[in-house]
Amino acid sequence: MKIIFNITFICFISIVFFGCKKYDDDYKAYLDNKEIKYSGKIAKAGYNTGNLRAELFWNPSPDPSITKYVITWNNGASKLELAATSHNPSDVVKVIIPDLDEYVYSFSVVSYDNEGNKSIATEINNVRVFGAAYVATLLNRAVNTGDPYKFLPDGTLQLNFNKRDTMNVATTIRYTNVLGAVEERQLLAEENSIVIPNYKTGTTIQYRSSYIPEIGSIDAFNVAQFSDFPTIIKITECDKSLFKELNLPTDVGAEYGWVLPHLWDNITGQDQGFHTGGSGMPQSFSFDIGEEVQLDNFRLWQRENALYDVGNLKVFEVWGSNNPNPNGSWDSWTKLQTFTSFKPSGLPRGQNSDADKTFAQAGEKFTFPANISKFRYLRFKVLETWGGANYLHLTEVTFYKRN
Repeated sequence: MKIIFNITFICFISIVFFGCKKYDDDYKAYLDNKEIKYSGKIAKAGYNTGNLRAELFWNPSPDPSITKYVITWNNGASKLELAATSHNPSDVVKVIIPDLDEYVYSFSVVSYDNEGNKSIATEINNVRVFGAAYVATLLNRAVNTGDPYKFLPDGTLQLNFNKRDTMNVATTIRYTNVLGAVEERQLLAEENSIVIPNYKTGTTIQYRSSYIPEIGSIDAFNVAQFSDFPTIIKITECDKSLFKELNLPTDVGAEYGWVLPHLWDNITGQDQGFHTGGSGMPQSFSFDIGEEVQLDNFRLWQRENALYDVGNLKVFEVWGSNNPNPNGSWDSWTKLQTFTSFKPSGLPRGQNSDADKTFAQAGEKFTFPANISKFRYLRFKVLETWGGANYLHLTEVTFYKRN
């Protein structure tokens, strides 16, 4: 019995030994009797998004035998090859993948050496690519509606915007310059205003903002359309050297040497101006300002030794015409506005506060409606004076036009 057991055991061991020995190198049949060799793998891979494209980057392997990189996506259906030009692991390899859709991609990068051996694949996942759908969400940077623009003392134009959105990178300003050519300037993201040195007054200004969807994006995306900037109105003083009397037969005459041209001689604060006789109210006087303009406002200076009293104007109308009837009738005139002079203190006649004096000495400002037409000839119809006098007096007027 013992002999039978020993024989059985020896046979079992022999079968195991010879059986294992047979399969020791069976794997070689699958490797064509060659050893598997992996080339060096890339490191620190990442991406930057773009407009229907993406930029992939990585640090190369120090393996000097690597000759190329193969990048695949769309489950291997799309492929791009890139020659290996550096084996310094501190360098950064970059490659642009073009012609992509607006989608989230996964890329696989494999290194190949000069013998065709490849590395273990490196996956770059969740690569988001942007396009038209993203652009449709963008809005132009907001204008500072409380203070959209101003003309600086040197005549240049400053445009003002609200604080930018985080991902805004620039805003393009498109305008017409003084030579009539279209010009563009860039408002940088960190700035809230931009100065236009050569803007042609009266022309349209447009603007369009640019954004990046992610930090590091290789492309900036423009808003689909330019927006119109609020209408620019430059207010300038009318040229008083063009002013002259109109002398209509129904206008009131001057008295005491206070003639009508004193109203545009740029002299205020002195006892000199235009003074009429006591023919009762209403009284009218007319003059030519030398050019057809759209008026914005004017300032009127009272006779200072009778502020808010006697013949200084309290309620009056201003009319405009481009072809006044020489007979002095009103049928060729258009009323622009009825104005009432303002006294800051509200004190009764004969009592003036320091605020009243300061206000009057600066020239009281009267503003025309925004939609009035252009006129060359102006006519005042005085309905009431501060002192209830049957005559009127004032020392200076300055008119401002819209450009």
